[in-house]
Amino acid sequence: MSALVAALRILARRRLTETQLWQRLERKGYSGEEIRDAIADCKRNGYLDDRLFAALFVEQKRKPLGNRRLTGELIKRGIDRSVAADVVENASVDEAERIDLAIEKIFRTKEQMSFPSAARALERLGFPAPLIYRKLRVLAQQELD
Repeated sequence: MSALVAALRILARRRLTETQLWQRLERKGYSGEEIRDAIADCKRNGYLDDRLFAALFVEQKRKPLGNRRLTGELIKRGIDRSVAADVVENASVDEAERIDLAIEKIFRTKEQMSFPSAARALERLGFPAPLIYRKLRVLAQQELD
């Protein structure tokens, strides 16, 4: 079976990044040249598109994450850093909306969670500290009013 046929079979099952497809074809024993040609064909025919993969990944992510964490997850999957950052920055749901969803979920599931614990949880989700503290200050002020 040619590397192109193998690539098409792999892509028919699941959307992948260029790096992920390269790794899978490499594990199947194809040479670098065969893989390069197969990937070029897949890209030329629109079967492989890292920017589209990144956009779909960000839009379909159910867990609200910060831009830093989303970008990191895309880079880990083989997306170029600048493409990942651009896609995350231009997502339909911005970071401020995602942190609101995360805060809502945190306090819905753990009503007695302290603000410092919530801040640490939000930091682990990849939200920047200034945004976390700004949002938590507003929430604390609302509770006082």
